[in-house]
Amino acid sequence: MSTALSVVNRQLQDIKSFISISYSYFKKRNPVMASIANITKSIYVFLTSGKRLKILKYQVHLMHYRMHQMEKLIHENNPNNSSGGSALNKYR
Repeated sequence: MSTALSVVNRQLQDIKSFISISYSYFKKRNPVMASIANITKSIYVFLTSGKRLKILKYQVHLMHYRMHQMEKLIHENNPNNSSGGSALNKYR
């Protein structure tokens, strides 16, 4: 009878130790608050994706415009053109 009581007592101590470790983990890490923060951030990213898409489109159009300007200057400065390649010096 004594051995059965000691086995049950040991198991209860193991369960108590597990609950104590679990409580400390949840208190330190707080996975519920972390998941709420992740969900909130995901919603924010989803709602602001249109605005960021507009900014990226603007940046792409600006790069295309600058490339077009560079190509135009290169074309105007080409010595094989009728202008003779002196147009670049006018812009400086």
